[in-house]
Amino acid sequence: MKGKTTNEKGQKLPQKGEVELLCGGPPCQGFSGMNRFNSRQYSLFKNLLIVLPVLLRLLPAAVLHSRECTQLYNNSLIVSYLSYCDYYRPRFFILENVRNFVSFKKSMVLKLTLRCLVKMGYQCAVGVLQAGCYGVPQTRRSLCQYLLAEHSRLIKCLPFLCRAIILAAAPGEVLPSFPQHTHVFNPRACQLTLMVDDNKYQCNDSANSAPLRTITVRDALADLPEICNGHQVADMPYGGDALSHFQRKMRGRQDQPVLRDHICKDMASIVEARIASIPTASGSDWRDLPNVVVRLSDGSYTNKLQYLFHDRKNGRSPTGALRGVCSCASGRVCEPSDKQFNTLIPWCLPHTGNRHNHWAGLYGRLEWDGFFSTTVTNPEPMGKQGRVLHPEQTRVVSVRECARSQGFPDTYRLFGSILDKHRQVGNAVPPPLGAAIGYEIRKCVGAKTLVMSSDKDNSEEDILMEDAD
Repeated sequence: MKGKTTNEKGQKLPQKGEVELLCGGPPCQGFSGMNRFNSRQYSLFKNLLIVLPVLLRLLPAAVLHSRECTQLYNNSLIVSYLSYCDYYRPRFFILENVRNFVSFKKSMVLKLTLRCLVKMGYQCAVGVLQAGCYGVPQTRRSLCQYLLAEHSRLIKCLPFLCRAIILAAAPGEVLPSFPQHTHVFNPRACQLTLMVDDNKYQCNDSANSAPLRTITVRDALADLPEICNGHQVADMPYGGDALSHFQRKMRGRQDQPVLRDHICKDMASIVEARIASIPTASGSDWRDLPNVVVRLSDGSYTNKLQYLFHDRKNGRSPTGALRGVCSCASGRVCEPSDKQFNTLIPWCLPHTGNRHNHWAGLYGRLEWDGFFSTTVTNPEPMGKQGRVLHPEQTRVVSVRECARSQGFPDTYRLFGSILDKHRQVGNAVPPPLGAAIGYEIRKCVGAKTLVMSSDKDNSEEDILMEDAD
């Protein structure tokens, strides 16, 4: 932005007007429902960057001083990204974010983002895409914003599809359509109705009508070799052939097939014992844990969870046994002395289960014939997305399994610690979804080329006719 034409390595830097496509996804932790702390200090520190002059130039003073505009300040990484669009003015621009970006703070962040883009001269279209409809074994709804530079003040309202997206196109460019679904997917995961200012937007319901079937966990993972808890061997052989089209696609054309990053987190001995006690039946989670004493891998023993209090909400069990693990179950104040430690059934789960849908899914196993829930940046059995256990093995999912759930080829290299690799995978847009969007942009570029070629031929024909006259 300082006018330099090359960087320190001698690589060419783009100048204003030279960028064809600007594509990115500003960090979504300020909006994400997976982030329990999005209103606390870490997210506030992350979001409260200095607001760039783009807002001062593009928005009226009355809007800038409004309380709603402050919400855009508080997620100013969005503003930072918009400033690159304002500077480079690319032909095509894509901004991807989580679905909550649409409804965050009564949709004010979305509306202010759109207002900035329209002020720049872009026409915009907003939609939400379901990644599972484009060939990944995962439900991941995200907001993407397609922006194609079109110096027009028209906002084209397209129906919401299911990741969140805003489209825009330069003068003479064709505004891309949202990609059609390539795979059928669970209709419950494709409910894409969104509310903006009391207006309901419904996607075209095509989740049940697509050329290909849903990609399952079995399609994605069944060919990977068995590993144990804490496995850290980064490179290993596959140990067998691919069993599905998806697996062959993920393996690619490797001259010397090597499986990389099939590694998993090393869980504590009591966590490992809990995972080993979770049945492999469909839908199993912590509620299937037996209340028994078991020996841990370090030689110690667990305690048996004691139910000592009447649960006024759930009553007694069919055998007449108590169900409460804390005095608060009876309506009294919690007593610190009621807390129990080192139990196979984590004391905190039945303690607060009545207020949290019984923590359904925590310590949950994936289902072979199902699909992944949203791939997170740190698979934890007690995390908000706790269905992270392998369908059969005593461990959490590996980095390579998470990468496949996102549609990353096995040849894609990840770097850093195991948590760094999980973070790189979890923060990414699934490549098949990105490819589907890219194909739509390519169609528009090709359509423009055909129109220009046709206009040129017509112009030459007119000149020849004039000369003949």
